[in-house]
Amino acid sequence: MELRYFILRRILVIIPTIIGLTILVFLIMWAIPFDQLIAPYIHQKGLSRAQATLVVEQQLGFYKNDPVLTYLFYLRDLFSGNWGIMFGSASPYNGPVINAIEIFLPNTIQLAIGAVIVSMAISIPVGTYIGSRPNSLGDQFGRVFSLAGYAMPGFWLAYLLIYLFAKNTGILLPVVPWGGNGLNGYYSSGHLVPWIPIQVNGHPVSDLTSYPTHVLLIDSLLNGNIYWFTKAVEYLILPVLTLTYGILAGLLRFIRAGMVDSINQEYVKTARAKGVPEKTIIKRHVRKNALIPTVTVLGLLVAGLLGGAVAVEFVFGYYGIGYLTVLSAEDLQVWAVMGTTIVFGIVLVIANLVVDVVYAYLDPRIRY
Repeated sequence: MELRYFILRRILVIIPTIIGLTILVFLIMWAIPFDQLIAPYIHQKGLSRAQATLVVEQQLGFYKNDPVLTYLFYLRDLFSGNWGIMFGSASPYNGPVINAIEIFLPNTIQLAIGAVIVSMAISIPVGTYIGSRPNSLGDQFGRVFSLAGYAMPGFWLAYLLIYLFAKNTGILLPVVPWGGNGLNGYYSSGHLVPWIPIQVNGHPVSDLTSYPTHVLLIDSLLNGNIYWFTKAVEYLILPVLTLTYGILAGLLRFIRAGMVDSINQEYVKTARAKGVPEKTIIKRHVRKNALIPTVTVLGLLVAGLLGGAVAVEFVFGYYGIGYLTVLSAEDLQVWAVMGTTIVFGIVLVIANLVVDVVYAYLDPRIRY
């Protein structure tokens, strides 16, 4: 089967998967007391219960006595971007949920990309080294390191790094800044950068996000401000390291296993018999084949980053979608929790699609 047909088939499979996801989220929302659904509209706009009920029914098509019709309206609103509103004393954002996701999601993507880059940069050479020397001292250390990464909760590692390395609190090397309120958790709200608008679509965001990408790391470069770029990098160090450990632990185990398995294959023995240098065998043949199954694991680990990011972002006060989810749940912001749940599910589905396509490109046998 050609790669393009394989991709088309995988995309078609996504459609029922996403529909199933929307049904599941809708059923959860349907089970929530109706008063909780209309509460944000009452508090934000000062409406009475009857008025808020009418607004929810007219704008969201939420009819308490007709779940099928309500689900159809729910699908319509998902595609049109009408995901409800959030409003509360503990909410980091007050306004339409879709705008909140637009602001907070890029920061989580930035965090995930940083963790993937660092983990790949470390896991490939280290995994190659320990996999080519099974049962050596380095191999034993790598296995212990991986098992510790599997067993260690992300939030616990986050607190440990803060305790050791954070400015003003670290006891070992207190040099890395962390947390704080304001733009993406990067600095206090009293230190605003000049390219932040006071409002976007009528909603104040001056203490939440940079502009236009909502990612300080990129916006600082677009605006030629190296100072804020370095600040963004500094505040990414601890959360990226926290997420990196979990991915790194998984990748090392699979790269090592793939290396050990490939070394024992007949083509390796043949290459050695022909006098091919050991370094050439490891780099050009063994490692290449060992990394193919690792692609699948990497995709699942990246998708799982969102789950880990929820706790990590909350610990570091990092303004990502995980942080938004936690505070929304604490403040009973139902529409926000449902919206972020949909986003998590869609990211997982897309991550699986990318993994399948890359795997099919690297190994044509699975297309059949």
